[in-house]
Amino acid sequence: MTRLRSVLLPLLVLTASLCVTWTVWNHERQATSKELRTQFDYTLGDAAGRIEQRMATYELMLRGVQSLFAANGMIDRDRFRRYVGALNLDANFSGVHAVGVVEWVPAARKASHVAKMREAGIPGYTIEPAGRREDYAPIVQREPYVGLSRSSPGFDAWNDPVRRSAMERARDSGMAAVSGRVRLSVDIDSDPRPGFIMYLPIYAAGETQENVAQRRAHIRGWVYASFRMHDVMASLYGEQPAGVSLAVYDGVAPSDSALLYGSRAASSRHAPALISANEYLVVDGRDWTLSMNASDEFRSRLGSNAEALIAGAGMGLSLLLALLTWLMVTGRERAIRLASAMTRELRESEEKFRAIADCTVNLEIWWGPDGKPRWINPSVDHYTGYTVDECMAMPNFARTLIHPDDIARVAPEFRKGLQGSRGDDLEFRCVRKDGSLLWLSVSWVPISNARGDFVGFRTSGRDITERKKSEEKIRELAFYDTLTRLPNRALLLDRLRESMVASRENNVCGALMFIDLDHFKTLNDTLGHDKGDLLLRHVAYRLSSSVNKGDTVARVGGDEFVVVLGNLSLDQAAATVETEAIGEKILTVLGRTYQLNGVQFRSTASIGVTVFHGEQTSTDELFKQADLAMYKSKERGRNAMCFFDPAMQTTVLKRAELEVGLRNAIEENRFVLHYQAQVVDGDFIAGAEALVRWEHPVCGLIPPGEFISLAEETGLILEIGRAVLESACAQLARWATQPSMAHLSIAVNVSARQFREPDFVASVLAVIHRKGARADRLKLELTESVLVENVEDIIEKMSALRARGVTFSLDDFGIGYSSLSYLKRLPLDQLKIDRSFVRDILEDPNDADIARTIVALARSFNLGVIAEGVETEAQRDFLAVAGCHAYQGFLFCKPLPVQGFEQFVQSFASANQPKARPRGRDERNVDSGSMT
Repeated sequence: MTRLRSVLLPLLVLTASLCVTWTVWNHERQATSKELRTQFDYTLGDAAGRIEQRMATYELMLRGVQSLFAANGMIDRDRFRRYVGALNLDANFSGVHAVGVVEWVPAARKASHVAKMREAGIPGYTIEPAGRREDYAPIVQREPYVGLSRSSPGFDAWNDPVRRSAMERARDSGMAAVSGRVRLSVDIDSDPRPGFIMYLPIYAAGETQENVAQRRAHIRGWVYASFRMHDVMASLYGEQPAGVSLAVYDGVAPSDSALLYGSRAASSRHAPALISANEYLVVDGRDWTLSMNASDEFRSRLGSNAEALIAGAGMGLSLLLALLTWLMVTGRERAIRLASAMTRELRESEEKFRAIADCTVNLEIWWGPDGKPRWINPSVDHYTGYTVDECMAMPNFARTLIHPDDIARVAPEFRKGLQGSRGDDLEFRCVRKDGSLLWLSVSWVPISNARGDFVGFRTSGRDITERKKSEEKIRELAFYDTLTRLPNRALLLDRLRESMVASRENNVCGALMFIDLDHFKTLNDTLGHDKGDLLLRHVAYRLSSSVNKGDTVARVGGDEFVVVLGNLSLDQAAATVETEAIGEKILTVLGRTYQLNGVQFRSTASIGVTVFHGEQTSTDELFKQADLAMYKSKERGRNAMCFFDPAMQTTVLKRAELEVGLRNAIEENRFVLHYQAQVVDGDFIAGAEALVRWEHPVCGLIPPGEFISLAEETGLILEIGRAVLESACAQLARWATQPSMAHLSIAVNVSARQFREPDFVASVLAVIHRKGARADRLKLELTESVLVENVEDIIEKMSALRARGVTFSLDDFGIGYSSLSYLKRLPLDQLKIDRSFVRDILEDPNDADIARTIVALARSFNLGVIAEGVETEAQRDFLAVAGCHAYQGFLFCKPLPVQGFEQFVQSFASANQPKARPRGRDERNVDSGSMT
């Protein structure tokens, strides 16, 4: 009986154990199939998500291009090429074939459009295919420019039904639209790969687009990006996931004619599919079907051997239990040893199962209903820098990792997860252990047990840091100045509108400051554009450092900047005082010396300011007001700040009236010359400077300071200059007949615009000949601004006139940017010390040093020197000690009409009659323009 029991009992245990093993094995087989399906669905969903995310990235990129046209209108080809080049399509937007522009051309504008494109640098440009149509939509720009057929400039995309359908949807909706399957120009082989095109509409700037009719009426074109689906998928995966085949079809009915993409596995129809499914996508209004098949290789890729393990373990356990039973019957000691061995094997089996569960690249976390993590996969170390143990030990794991500024957005979705609801997918920043930031895209899924009870939720996170960087780069290209990194005009307008709204809501004032750098063009022309760009970057930094946090500094033009100030006092007077303090600070900061790659440079700025409250004034009007105030600062001598006053509008009108009066004065010859003596050694008049006056019928004599700048801007200076030269030469001819006046020379100011006239030399010589004047008695005074452009031409003209006896003086020397090499090469006779140095020569050591330096330079280059603006004997004596013996200024006489000047010369000669004075070096030099 004992022997029978020792055999039957183990057999019964073995049979029962095998039944249990089969039950567990069958359950695991079903669970594995379910997990296989879950993994398949996840892979399919991941593929769909990647496609949708990539298409969203492409659309964002294309919207950046659209914003460029919205802000600037239809831009030229070079600027478009630079913009697309800056996007770095290959690195940042893999899969993009080309980016281009399609222009809307009604039939009535076809001829003018073709002419414009040919003038723009495409000589053989035509709209293809040829033929008369009601409307056209030719491609006008495309980067990079590859391929020579369907996407070349001039190809009429409107003539292609597939492209036209997408363009109509984009135009009528105002949103992005994707075309059906097309063949791109890059596919010139016999086996082309299908592609598609994404379009975004360009509407007329400033027009409303509230309905389809308005959008159709205001359409100006489209920006587009073309893709090959094969390249897009390759950029998403690189290597196709093992064991699965993917195919993308245009539309909801898969067919060979609708195939956009098919992996190699998808093209092989001999391998039976383990699982098949379709995912339907809507991409910018276009239906796509994503089809995926899984083969047996997909099962092996999961690496799950649970069924075999259960079968083997179950059979082994069954045998062990049978043996255990036998051992229990046969001996307690052997049973204890066997039980220990079985426990050890079970623990090892559990660890193997856990290792399989940990194999995923996403950051997977299972949360309990109390909001604490129950399980975290090892990927957390890669994502956050923390180990699993460190994360599990944190008292508040979620709050530790999520960026403080993003907690308010994440908390509601987290609460939804705790309530058993599926939260919305979120994108937020994660703070890593080393303090760096990581962008995560996280999805939320509730977890239930077999009875359907909520037991927690699962989150799955992906790293999207690189995508965020690309989005930020696109935003910077669209809204920030590439040189200074300051907001551009488009972003400035948004900030200004926000400031105006905040001003109304918070009941405070704001201010708009328009800042223009003084003489910036001269810097560019003399030191080079690289120094100019460096100065602009320095100015941008100094401006940004001078305003309060929350204020806006923007660059709106070459050397133009705008500052928007907010949170000023409600009282207009107090707000003005606050703004003035900031403006004075800016003037001081911008006036400090700049280091431009080894070159020291000082610059100033002119500032115009207007104060606003709420939205009572439009943004355009605020800009006009600040611009007017800025020009008022220019008129006040630059390096100044001026607030807008309604009277400035009146000034603009008066300026227009002044221009009309100036033109009438030229026609009626209402200009006369006054003469100011040029004296040598204080007792001999060697010549005079001719100074123009305008004889106004109502206002009387108007000095040149009130109209010369306007004449320069309008070009009227050319006619005024000719009239002055003719009057001066005629006066020289008359003085030549008077013994007491015959020795005098006349200095005539010549503007830079006059000197650049091609026939300047011929016209001067013709006037001298026509009026009968001596050329050696005519001195032409040039300003340093003449020397900043085409110096070789200036030297040639001066040499031609000097060969005929005409002499030259460099006026206002020391206030510009003259190079010493100019002094050596130019055929000059004289340097003129500017009155600004003479005025404070006794009080300002710097002015005194500058005057001495100019005299020393003149002596080094064998040039004469004369000082203007001499008003006191002390100034004259200082200049004489410094080596300057020729003077002009109120100390001797003010500018006089010709009769008064002649009387002054005679009385001066009588009062300073020298004893048998010979004609010395000073007199000869002054007469020839070389005053020493």
